[in-house]
Amino acid sequence: MDVETLEQRHGGFFAPTFVVKVSGRDVTRDLFLSVGSVNVDLKEKAAGRFQMTVTNAFDWEKREFVSGDERIQLLDLFRFGAEVEISMGYGEPARLPEPIFEGTVSELSTSFSPSGAPALEVSGYDRLFPLTIGKSTRQFRNMPDSEAVARIAGFHSLDTEITATTPSKQVIEQKEETDLDFLGKLAERNSMIFYARGSTLHFGLRQQSLSPEIRLPWGGGLTSFQPEINLANQIAVVEVYSTSTEEGARIVGRARQGDEAGRDPGDESGPERLAQALGAAPVLRIHAAVNTQAEADERAQAILRERAQQFLKGSAECIGLPELRPDINVGFSGLGTGFSKTYWVSGAVHDISGGGYKTSLTVQESSI
Repeated sequence: MDVETLEQRHGGFFAPTFVVKVSGRDVTRDLFLSVGSVNVDLKEKAAGRFQMTVTNAFDWEKREFVSGDERIQLLDLFRFGAEVEISMGYGEPARLPEPIFEGTVSELSTSFSPSGAPALEVSGYDRLFPLTIGKSTRQFRNMPDSEAVARIAGFHSLDTEITATTPSKQVIEQKEETDLDFLGKLAERNSMIFYARGSTLHFGLRQQSLSPEIRLPWGGGLTSFQPEINLANQIAVVEVYSTSTEEGARIVGRARQGDEAGRDPGDESGPERLAQALGAAPVLRIHAAVNTQAEADERAQAILRERAQQFLKGSAECIGLPELRPDINVGFSGLGTGFSKTYWVSGAVHDISGGGYKTSLTVQESSI
């Protein structure tokens, strides 16, 4: 989708607007609160976060945080655990796309100063927030990692969209970890990502399509871009060593440059660039608790891919687009041969304030 198509969809990018619903009520149109800014921060492998500022929060006569004709107690409205739904876009609020954020309130703050009315800062997280609370020790037996992920999601009443993993493991251990950290460990060793959209936990391989969902030219939607290419974290060969618990045999899993996925044709990956620069193929050797050759090879490939995906990273800023979320591919153009390419989005921050609507991105690419 190019900028012209997006411009038609969003009415010429005029009149940025948002809808924030708390416990099902629109805070600006139903409750007549004045919201100065709304910020939504979405990341892979992390709980999404929102923050908004309510500027007419304090009633000087009553010396209370109340507002509107109903004299609503704002501390009751924004109680901890209150459901929050946020949509962003342009034009008529009723025509905004599906919500960009669904979650709950978890934080309130304000400031009483010598001058000016105190504003109320309201913040919270998406459906992954409960997975960050507390630590657990569990064992999952005779199942693949993906089934353990499904069990964790079930503990928190989340719907799932999970890519099946192999092989089945005799024991999968969670050792005094939050459920979110445990998911992070399972994602890392399977070269997968996870995030929440609405009430659904997505766990799977990152988008590998070379065709971008959105195309942004520099100066025509893309306002700034700061890329960085770095060999420091690259490795050309990964070897994973272990011993089979059944046969006691030595296992060595291997992955090497060229095994990376999702790179542009004709480009060279970070591992390949490293081998060229050093005139050799540096090896990363690690010991891991794996029981089969397939597990060892899978772990080695996951480590190589994770390193390769850190080769080219960048931060970008563009016109506000609610379509931009983690785990999509965007195409940047007008940046020269090396940097005009398709990037994978690892994070997106949407912000509407007095300065308008903008989206900030963090992106990755494994080759150049």
